[in-house]
Amino acid sequence: MTRLSILDQTPVIHGHSTADAIAATLDLAQLADDLGYTRYWYAEHHGLYGVSNPCPEVMLARIGNLTKRIRIGSGGVMLPYTRRSR
Repeated sequence: MTRLSILDQTPVIHGHSTADAIAATLDLAQLADDLGYTRYWYAEHHGLYGVSNPCPEVMLARIGNLTKRIRIGSGGVMLPYTRRSR
């Protein structure tokens, strides 16, 4: 049996709000749980444009409250990001 997982960053899609992005993440986590996915990984991201929530522990609490079986977790690579113009 193949185990499936999801890695989510809660991206904010052009023309949509941060609230829309968070609602989409919560909907996706519930759907993954209902479909029998094994894990839902929430990526940590700090200082990046286009993602809505730099506080994964808060989002994980919300996801954990909405799901029944799926395992949830957070992870990331903490490297300093520099923005360079070319």
